[in-house]
Amino acid sequence: MVDIELLEKLDNIVVSDIMVTEVITVEPDERLENVLKIFRDKTFKGVPVTSKGRLLGVAYAVDLLKAYFMSKMDIIDIDEACTLVSLMDTKGAVDRFMCLKPVTVYPSDNIVKIAKKMAKTDTYTFPVVKKGTASPRDNGIFLGIITLSDIIPLIYQVVVRRQ
Repeated sequence: MVDIELLEKLDNIVVSDIMVTEVITVEPDERLENVLKIFRDKTFKGVPVTSKGRLLGVAYAVDLLKAYFMSKMDIIDIDEACTLVSLMDTKGAVDRFMCLKPVTVYPSDNIVKIAKKMAKTDTYTFPVVKKGTASPRDNGIFLGIITLSDIIPLIYQVVVRRQ
């Protein structure tokens, strides 16, 4: 069982303490083949899609896998079929498959909340946006990113090393 005192130490750490601000992002018209190279070379799970400092969406590697490898039996409507066909052209733009409404977090969110959100949504890459800046056209002002890889060292340091 985890010691409550140790858990409280994690609860005092906020996203802004550990988020990465120097992030590789792509524009919505970035060619899909270039995004695939980023996934391959950097082993990222998601790449923020931005324009003029605003978060438009996130290109997730898992969405590419779903698009390229889902069987015809899994296609439930014509829109999905059209999306699948359009993605076969790697010269096409990333905005064709990016997640338009990714789960976002704020710099003031605590790490325990984020870890729970990761577990609940099965998503391990969250864009960090400025609170109160989302609009109907985008997800807000993009500040950085936080991933499971940023949180695991904290959990290790606070929980495992203390035992």
